[in-house]
Amino acid sequence: MSTSSVTRDAINITVCASFLLLVVMVTRSVGGKGGMCPGDRFGQQCRLTCHCANKELCDDITGQCPGPCDEGWSGPHCQRQNVALGRSTDMKTSDWSRGDFAVDGNLRTCVTSSSNRTGWWRVDMQDKRTVFFMEIHFANQTARPGRVRVHVSDYVDTFYGKPCTRIQSAHKLSKFTCDLPSTGRYFGLINKEGQITLCEVLVFVCAPFTYGVDCSQECTCADPSEQCNPVTGSCISGCKDGWMGSACNKPCAGRYGRNCRQACGHCFGNQTCDHVTGSCLKGCAPGWKGPRCKQDCDPGNYGVECIHQCHHCLDNDTCDPSSGECPWRCAPGWRGRRCDSECEPGFHGQSCEFRCGHCHGNSTCDATNGLCPVGCSSGYEGLFCTKEVKYIMTKQVKYIMTKQVKYIMTKGLCPSSCLSGWEGPTCTSKCSNRSFGPGCQLPCGQCANSEPCHHVTGYCLHACERGYERPFCHIRNRTDLMGKPNLLTLLVACMILFMLTIVAVTVCLVVKWRQINKVVKPKSPIPPFQQTVV
Repeated sequence: MSTSSVTRDAINITVCASFLLLVVMVTRSVGGKGGMCPGDRFGQQCRLTCHCANKELCDDITGQCPGPCDEGWSGPHCQRQNVALGRSTDMKTSDWSRGDFAVDGNLRTCVTSSSNRTGWWRVDMQDKRTVFFMEIHFANQTARPGRVRVHVSDYVDTFYGKPCTRIQSAHKLSKFTCDLPSTGRYFGLINKEGQITLCEVLVFVCAPFTYGVDCSQECTCADPSEQCNPVTGSCISGCKDGWMGSACNKPCAGRYGRNCRQACGHCFGNQTCDHVTGSCLKGCAPGWKGPRCKQDCDPGNYGVECIHQCHHCLDNDTCDPSSGECPWRCAPGWRGRRCDSECEPGFHGQSCEFRCGHCHGNSTCDATNGLCPVGCSSGYEGLFCTKEVKYIMTKQVKYIMTKQVKYIMTKGLCPSSCLSGWEGPTCTSKCSNRSFGPGCQLPCGQCANSEPCHHVTGYCLHACERGYERPFCHIRNRTDLMGKPNLLTLLVACMILFMLTIVAVTVCLVVKWRQINKVVKPKSPIPPFQQTVV
């Protein structure tokens, strides 16, 4: 083989290897949420170690191995370890080395204690372990039920003290648990009534941060560095946010957060929130907003995520934040539960509950105020064209009609082809220049403030000028014709009367004064009294 061909093959192998490595890296980056953990780690904060056969990489999320578990490991995620496998043992036999047959992983090799009254076997697990689950393969010569005791101790003299359990049956394969988890370095079996024969002893402990029968559950303590109880999963620091129960393995139901203290908000469709963060996976129910759907919609908004604005509620009242319905009635011109539909033709007012009056040409009224934009139909009057005109031939009406006919006959005018009250080439303009009636040839009466009269009937819509009578304001008021007392005249008359009264009183007083002060002259003087002395 030439050097060039060898070089070419080496280059091809290198390229292929690089390509395979790239494929593996890409596969791991797109799988398991983007390859968050290194190749031999998985779980929360990547704190669990893979234990796959042949050093294969496990899934960085689930921890599952592509093939079998490594030697001495088992369980769905290969997190349960047999800590007795291959460890040093002691046994009361004639050949001390044969006790290792119970931990060699071979069920076909068994060992029996010496034939004296007490048989025992012990394994050194090298480190202090918490033991609860075990699996013991007995031979057919196993002692009677209830005679074998299991001990876990920190001392070589393992069998002093209270046993972790007593084996109550003598099947060929028996799975046992301690009455309570027991901690120690040495694990031993003893039969004080005779021999003991073992084919394999498996002592299971969970890998750090796992617990359960097969160590398939991960600890969920509040303190992520805490090793939970390997049997129950309980935590000294309490459960992690969103979890509850003695093993902290039950998600909060309808609640979230530390110790499940917080109640879920108003999630869409009454769905429960995320038990850890409290967020609603499908969004908020109508009328609520915020990251946890605990905030009411702002006034004036409603619906899912509060994206809709309230419509036309009466007096600008705010609508229901959930449904958008107005609390009482709709503003004039609107209808519907949300007041978002305009009035149908022919209706107006609050919630469109009023019918339009008789508008000219069967036109519809204004939906907000009910007014007819082109006036009333013939025979109706009033602000809303709902009052029927009753043409009673009183003397006043006869007088007015006679005046109107004479006016037309005098002027030589004839009605046009338009309807009464309308004019123009297309008959779409109301009578102008304060006129009304056929051809707009009749003059309006003396309406107050020079307002135009109704273009069809000639009625003054509000009031007449002073001295005229409704409805046409053509005839002067009788009282006015006879002469109504003028306020100024009355005032002047009263002042004159008052002045005359004052003058009369003054004259009387002067006369009286003169009478009192008038001097009366005597007829002769009276001589003075003279006294004669004798």
